[in-house]
Amino acid sequence: MAQTFTTSGGVDISYSESGPADGPVLVLLHALGGSEADWQPIRPAFEEAGYRVVGVTLRGHSPSAWPGDYSYQSMFADVVELLDARHLRRVALLGHSLGGMVAFRIAVDRPDLVARLIIEDVAPGDPTPPRELPERPAEELPLDWKMVVAMRPQIDAGALELRERLSQVSAPTLIVGGGETSTVPQAWLREAAARIPESELVTLGGGHYVHDQEPQKFTATVLDWLGRHPAELF
Repeated sequence: MAQTFTTSGGVDISYSESGPADGPVLVLLHALGGSEADWQPIRPAFEEAGYRVVGVTLRGHSPSAWPGDYSYQSMFADVVELLDARHLRRVALLGHSLGGMVAFRIAVDRPDLVARLIIEDVAPGDPTPPRELPERPAEELPLDWKMVVAMRPQIDAGALELRERLSQVSAPTLIVGGGETSTVPQAWLREAAARIPESELVTLGGGHYVHDQEPQKFTATVLDWLGRHPAELF
């Protein structure tokens, strides 16, 4: 069941917890345009493996608030406040796309919160030519279109400052790539893995949404990797 956490800035962030209360904590951060509900098809696999799963919906995505201020930094601050308030330390942090960039920043700036880092098909990379923003769809959206307008230029800018700091990631890291059909250059993932001191890159295919297209491979890969990094260290 979804719960609401209100940040110090008055922004309501929706999150949910499931699985054994005494299990190691796995925090899930979704992609641009999604929500914590995106993880529902694979969430039971982690719960059955004994993980206490915490799914977070980033600001600008329903049912979290739409405050109008959108950046990697503001999303980072929301998640950090939530983890601090819930006294969640040394978690396994899994982020996809936008959520993966937020997860990288948390691992760099708040290493005390992250015992294991898992990234799905994203990494800071070279700037790309700004893409033309599509017209806003006419139908009602489950997100703030202003958030898309604000985040797209930040995504295209490549987050070079964060790329240069990846060597500061102290948590063992797994990067899962979507392969040649992904919209994300896989060279960016290889470079990120080379910069992070203790990292492993696994390419599963399936494109950018690996956990949707290859759910069994994805969960098996993540659980195997977590199993090789003992839970008692969390």
